[in-house]
Amino acid sequence: MAKSTKFIDNSKAVKAALKQQQLSWLEMASIIIEGKAVALCVVDTKYLRDSIDHQVSEKEMIAYIGTPAEYAVYIEFGTGEFAENGNGRKGGWVYKTPSGQVFFTYGQRPKPFLRPAFKDSNDQIKKLLEDLLRELNHK
Repeated sequence: MAKSTKFIDNSKAVKAALKQQQLSWLEMASIIIEGKAVALCVVDTKYLRDSIDHQVSEKEMIAYIGTPAEYAVYIEFGTGEFAENGNGRKGGWVYKTPSGQVFFTYGQRPKPFLRPAFKDSNDQIKKLLEDLLRELNHK
């Protein structure tokens, strides 16, 4: 007669290990994408470039990469007649700087840095995930 083996439930340990690897991957992937965004970002006052950061939410299991700079969206997508998808104001406009200088503009062309950083990192972060999951197999 065959000897019976007792079932051992390792599901909690496996789930915990998977979650830890996922968090590690999110953190490492965020650092990669953030670095590329910094490299692609246009530099005027350096504030935009220096404010690019990331945050990983363990609760949501998601990473946020971006900047608190209010004008970042205008850099990424452009403004006026140059805005992506034709969504900008047409015909130009006049604006006055705080110092009193007056300018006329049709807007500015997009200079994306966040979306290309993600796209350019895609293969690298997929490989990173594969490597981290492979590590689980060897533990």
